[in-house]
Amino acid sequence: MVDELRMAVEAAERQPDELQRHIAELIALALEEAEWDALVATPESQAFLAQLAEEARAEKAAGTTRDLDELLDEQP
Repeated sequence: MVDELRMAVEAAERQPDELQRHIAELIALALEEAEWDALVATPESQAFLAQLAEEARAEKAAGTTRDLDELLDEQP
């Protein structure tokens, strides 16, 4: 563990339980975001996202897309 993280954890340990829980939630969210960023940054993911974007552009050009609000209004 790097010194900065160790010092931050030690400081957090001196805080009230509610604040400790909030800090833990923020750390968990940051870790999830870092994991997602790493996943999306892979060449395979980038190629897949590029393919999806191209398909979306083709559907829009063909006039086969529908407005999201229209689709949501159809939901029961």
